[in-house]
Amino acid sequence: MKHIKPYKIFESASPNFPTTREEVIQVCKRYGIEDYTINDDLSIDVDGDVYFIQKGLKYLPLKFNYVSGDFNCYSNNLVSLEGSPQTVGGDLSCSYNSLETLKGSPQSVGGYFDCYNNKLKTLKGGPQTVDGDFGCHRNELKTLEGSPQTVGRNFFCYDNELKTLEGCPQTVGGDFDCYNNKLKDLEHFPEVGGDIYVDGNIVYNLVYTFIKKADSFLIEYFNDYEIVRNRDTVMLDRLQTFIRDNNLEMPDLEEIKKHYKIIE
Repeated sequence: MKHIKPYKIFESASPNFPTTREEVIQVCKRYGIEDYTINDDLSIDVDGDVYFIQKGLKYLPLKFNYVSGDFNCYSNNLVSLEGSPQTVGGDLSCSYNSLETLKGSPQSVGGYFDCYNNKLKTLKGGPQTVDGDFGCHRNELKTLEGSPQTVGRNFFCYDNELKTLEGCPQTVGGDFDCYNNKLKDLEHFPEVGGDIYVDGNIVYNLVYTFIKKADSFLIEYFNDYEIVRNRDTVMLDRLQTFIRDNNLEMPDLEEIKKHYKIIE
């Protein structure tokens, strides 16, 4: 009878992927992964869902190539997404971990992609196409560089440290929520199909009178008037012209003066 040496999952300080087919089978059995195919490079394709929820993992225990359903590694101690599938047909959640980068994540996600409540300082390495929601809120992001170019539904980047929207998606099919950041302008704002949330930002003092009724075209007009210069100066004549041309209510200048220099 052939004896298989037990595969030790938690002892490595770096990814410790299986090196034999027998070890792959052993790890799949441990985590209840079924309906899988082992590829020549010992990665696996899974016809169904994969769940690593609250397993105390620092690294993923397997290399995945394709997962047809959901891939959920929510609420672990992950510091890396190395080993994640390249394509996920359903949802992917890697929230509530210790990730500082999305390197290793899939490039295409058929459902939502959630990476909120991590330690992310960049979105580089993340998926470029997400058909559902994309949630990167409650991280340490100062830039959205690396965001997917297209998000099918809602984009959540609230509760970060964003001073610019540079790098954000080109199109967002649903809501765009950048609440509670440090934005002073709306440059690089995407084409948005749903509602817009910018309250909790400095620029809200300029746009609060119309933002709830705004759409992507009105935001584009706002930017075209070049009202904000260098993120710290408001051109009052341009602001007044924009308000008048679009039949809007003038914001409170005294509040604006607390955050911007005003050139009349």
